[in-house]
Amino acid sequence: TSLHDASLAHDLITLRSTVADVLRTRSAWVLVDVSGLSRPSSCAVAALLWAKRSCARGGVDFGVRGTRHANRDVLRRCGLLSRPDSLEPS
Repeated sequence: TSLHDASLAHDLITLRSTVADVLRTRSAWVLVDVSGLSRPSSCAVAALLWAKRSCARGGVDFGVRGTRHANRDVLRRCGLLSRPDSLEPS
């Protein structure tokens, strides 16, 4: 799943749907590409935190990739990154 500034509202709906599908089938892990965000909004951060918590409760791996330098600190402080760029699920 990818998040983009221009289509964030739609992308967040897609993220929720993707997480629900993965949790139902337990067939994959969730990887969110945030390279299309110039700066993560509070809505995007909240959705990412929801997705991470939902995946953790369901035993599904979750990861974020494509962080820009400006986004990295925000995402790390929120607990969404454990490394400079989480390419692998956590």
